[in-house]
Amino acid sequence: MIGVDTNVISALLRGENHDLPNEELYIPYVVLAELQAGIITGDNPQKNRPLLDTFLKDKNITTSPGLVPEIITNYVEIYGYLRKKGTPISPNDLWIAAECMYLSMPLLTYDKDFDNVPQIILAA
Repeated sequence: MIGVDTNVISALLRGENHDLPNEELYIPYVVLAELQAGIITGDNPQKNRPLLDTFLKDKNITTSPGLVPEIITNYVEIYGYLRKKGTPISPNDLWIAAECMYLSMPLLTYDKDFDNVPQIILAA
């Protein structure tokens, strides 16, 4: 299983030709929230809501059950590390990284900010 960042799913739903790994995809809870927020604030929610719903119903997609206390510990660890290093990332990206760290799951993303987070594995 591999975690997938918002930018990867958004590109896929826009029809951009991106190959996803041929394995089960995991959608962290913050990614799900970002996708849904993007739909309601976007230009065409009537078109995009069904696209997301269809994507999430795929048998190879698992969505996060939500925040568990252990993820907070990982968030704090990553936050402290990045702050000391002088390379902070957005709070949402911190939550995504913390959930992937908690699950020991690689993350597929186009966001280079995650390159500064050695606590997670980035998918190729």
